[in-house]
Amino acid sequence: MHGLVNRCIEAFLRNTYGSATWQQVAAEADVHPDGFLTWESSPDSITHAIVLASARRLDKSVGELLEDVGAWLSRQEQIRRLLRFGGANFQEFVESLRELPGRIHLVIPDLEFPGFTVLSDAPGRYRIIAEPHQPGLMRVLAGMLRVMADDYGSLAVISVVRDRIDIDVVLPDYSSKRGFELSPKRAQI
Repeated sequence: MHGLVNRCIEAFLRNTYGSATWQQVAAEADVHPDGFLTWESSPDSITHAIVLASARRLDKSVGELLEDVGAWLSRQEQIRRLLRFGGANFQEFVESLRELPGRIHLVIPDLEFPGFTVLSDAPGRYRIIAEPHQPGLMRVLAGMLRVMADDYGSLAVISVVRDRIDIDVVLPDYSSKRGFELSPKRAQI
């Protein structure tokens, strides 16, 4: 697994639950408590052990844990800003997911990320299907989608069914959007 994945899980645990929780998970998963280097790969079995140990420690299902990781990721301002370039509203953002693997590849060329098919049979209804991928990816994506729906001010029902995500945008303008500007305003001199 790419080191960035393990580093992300580690950062999520440290930032959300504290370093002590990470230390306990690391001990249970038999990994070094100092964590991971971002660009150093490790066997998939290590990532799976970390995810399982984290879920047990936090008394969550693996799916809940992975959705929490996805939600945490999309709340990181740098990532949120990159995601918001996907569209002016949540529907445009969902449709832009087809382009996400290419954008990720530009930034992290050695991270294997599957392509997505985004289908829509009615306005506001979507089905996202991924090419073959690592287990859990769709749960992480579902967590990100939930946060982005809120970020865009949309009320959406998002469910993961095996290897797909179903989205029903109930109210596209349910609440106010979070502010977003292409570039921060400069102080006037």
